[in-house]
Amino acid sequence: ASCYAKVLAVEAVEARDDGGGDGGGDCALVLDRTIAYPAGGGQPSDTGRVVLGDGRATFAVRAVEISKEGVVRHLGRVEGADDDELSASEASVASVFEPGADVVVHVDVDRRVLHARVHSAGHLLDVAMSEIGLGPESGLVPAKGQHHVDGAYVEYSGKIDGLDKEKLARDLAAKMTELVERGGATSAETMPYDDAAAACGGSLPAYVAKDSTPRVVRVPAAAAGCPCGGTHVKDVREIGDVEIVGVRVKKGTTRVSYTIEGMTGHRAA
Repeated sequence: ASCYAKVLAVEAVEARDDGGGDGGGDCALVLDRTIAYPAGGGQPSDTGRVVLGDGRATFAVRAVEISKEGVVRHLGRVEGADDDELSASEASVASVFEPGADVVVHVDVDRRVLHARVHSAGHLLDVAMSEIGLGPESGLVPAKGQHHVDGAYVEYSGKIDGLDKEKLARDLAAKMTELVERGGATSAETMPYDDAAAACGGSLPAYVAKDSTPRVVRVPAAAAGCPCGGTHVKDVREIGDVEIVGVRVKKGTTRVSYTIEGMTGHRAA
């Protein structure tokens, strides 16, 4: 997967100790367009590379982020130019990836597909919860999710007194297997706010601006929608084997953790 783009700017990246992974020595490329997905909505970013149009240098992208203003930054460093390794200082990178330079953006397809499968599994988990009688009407409302390769979960606001967590894990595992085997196309559509609210059960989370046109994802297409900007599989069958690895109830929330094939620690069925 790739696209053509132009360099707009090269920016320095400040080292952070907050677990964000922005170690010292990296720079950021800002382009006029990109196909790289920036981290957000519980999904990690794409990785990949940005190659100069003439092929003489490659910028290895280890992370992609988006600012509140909507500026996408490709974080990484130059692998080499004219066979000479470059440092990742702002000046050195800018001397090769000059503003206006033509480039090609490539994403790591295997990583993109795995992230899409993990994220889609999280959406399908909401469907499974509803089908076993623990949907929003039961008091468990999807609140947030993390869809990382080394750990994934969906957290629901609310709890059910006397919940048998082991039975819930077994029931969900069986239902997820059934849903994946059943399959079905997914859908993603940008629509007016009121239409999006109707598609998502009658309301949208407070963080969705009322003057926006939300993107609504359905996994599968017949399911209730959810506002989401992430990447997803085309068909539910692509998710593959799902394992429910834990259920935790704490401080008025219920967290269901899961793995799929390709994730850290997954035990194949």
